[in-house]
Amino acid sequence: MIYTEWDSLKRVIVGSAYSTSFLKDFTDQEFVEGMTQILEETEEDLCALAKLLEQHSVTVYRPPQFDLKPQQGSTWSVDYPYPPLCPRDFNFVYANFIISTVGGDPNRINEHEFFNPILLEHQQTSEISNRLISMPRPSLTSEYIPYADLEPQILFHSANILKCGDTLLHTQPYNDQGGRGTTHGLGWLKSMLPRWIRWIEIPATGHADGKLALLKPGVMMCWDPKHIPQEMSSWKYIQVETRAKDEQLEKLQLSPFYKTSVKQWLNHWIGQVDETCFDINVISIDDRTVITNGYNKQVEQQMKQHSITMIPFNFRHKYFWTVDYIV
Repeated sequence: MIYTEWDSLKRVIVGSAYSTSFLKDFTDQEFVEGMTQILEETEEDLCALAKLLEQHSVTVYRPPQFDLKPQQGSTWSVDYPYPPLCPRDFNFVYANFIISTVGGDPNRINEHEFFNPILLEHQQTSEISNRLISMPRPSLTSEYIPYADLEPQILFHSANILKCGDTLLHTQPYNDQGGRGTTHGLGWLKSMLPRWIRWIEIPATGHADGKLALLKPGVMMCWDPKHIPQEMSSWKYIQVETRAKDEQLEKLQLSPFYKTSVKQWLNHWIGQVDETCFDINVISIDDRTVITNGYNKQVEQQMKQHSITMIPFNFRHKYFWTVDYIV
């Protein structure tokens, strides 16, 4: 039996897009116009999400709009580091612990710097005593290396983890198809967090919030039931059917702007969006209210059967970014 006390969402970090300042260095006008639109509209949507959350009595923290700057370490360099869009990927809060993790992506190795001021402020001003824990910085090269080859370094995306009462669900660090962590990274997390935590493995790799969405005690959403751990087999689930690409996605991927300029300079910014056009990566404000990344009539009807209200939200460029907008 999994203990599932359900707290309402009280505080979140919502990400930010880069400013358009770096585009002045490009002569490809189509690229400049396209990226300007994407960055400006992404920031507009993030502001709208923050406002929506605040209307539901959620306190929102946000990093400022940074200018894009190349980064360099002793063994790596990146010209276009990923923007601070996805705080959920490398940060999570559990009990009185604030955990900052790191992955094997050289373009994201310093991403914690965008969010550390917020985490430190929360640590100091919270009504409870929080402990901020940061993973050791890894030794990486400028090229992406499979996680299996990065052992025994301590690496693990926090988006691989879902919180459920006294239990933390986690995906497998990696397999032959890929992954988002190392076994040593997962072991480090288990050693740093309280021993009373129960750990349950999701039979899949990658981000857990792209496999399961825990909506309320005993109810979840998934796109493939095989991702449900045996320990949660008694839970009811809303299954989201995978669908073909929609017109907006096909138009983007076929455009010269996307096929040439974006893939030449910003290929590592592009999300893998072919799995499903209704994103199960949702925001549960409480056990009765869920913000969804899009609209699906069948899902809305099933949520109503469980007394859950769906609030659809339109991220205009969700097919461009890997979308984990909050933590």
